[in-house]
Amino acid sequence: MTARPDTTEIATPRFFDAAVVSVVDIADDTRIIHADIGTASPHHAGQYAHLSATGFDPRPYSIANAPDGGVLEFHIKNTGRGLTAHIFDNWQAGSKISVEAPFGDHFWRASTRPLLALAGGVGIAPLKAILEAHFAHAQHSPAYLYWGVRDAQHLYLDGAFRDLQKKYPEFRYVPLLGEPATDAAHRTGYIAPALAEDFQRLAGHNIYIAGPGPMINATLPALTALGAEKEWLFSDSFGG
Repeated sequence: MTARPDTTEIATPRFFDAAVVSVVDIADDTRIIHADIGTASPHHAGQYAHLSATGFDPRPYSIANAPDGGVLEFHIKNTGRGLTAHIFDNWQAGSKISVEAPFGDHFWRASTRPLLALAGGVGIAPLKAILEAHFAHAQHSPAYLYWGVRDAQHLYLDGAFRDLQKKYPEFRYVPLLGEPATDAAHRTGYIAPALAEDFQRLAGHNIYIAGPGPMINATLPALTALGAEKEWLFSDSFGG
């Protein structure tokens, strides 16, 4: 068994005075925010940052883009309370915010092994960044993305991933809807049974999984049953 790489240097988190560049609503409860930290970002694809505002405790949000200059992308789901409610009510282009980054060991490792990315809801954010890094540096290695959401509205990057599938023959994108689909274009069900249908073995894959805790807890046994190597399994769990 090939040992899991653990020599990648991780930058010490630091604070950045940032400015919101753009705010885009992409679902009824989700928006994409771009923030400029004013310098080249020190994060690895898949890591996260702490966002904060006066009067609110910092909250972690995955960075949804691979390092590329000083602009960071965040996918934020509105929980209707706390910092997320404040963000939806107040943040707009030009808003001054505080960012502390980077954090986490759920990030892309350079490898020619097949990559399997498993996302639940806005867990797509760090996996989008990881796939960007993969396509930039290891695009000829097979890559698979399974993205489970409640309904088609929340497949807010569906077109982008379908375009990537056309561009990179080694990439397969599988969107999954938790609610019954109204058309034949979408597959329904959950990630664990979909993997059992599509794969006989997962040994040899680098596996990245991100999403709500219950989704990850339901998926991990399926990965183990298919022979996934825990040394090459990276997970990022969060609430809501």
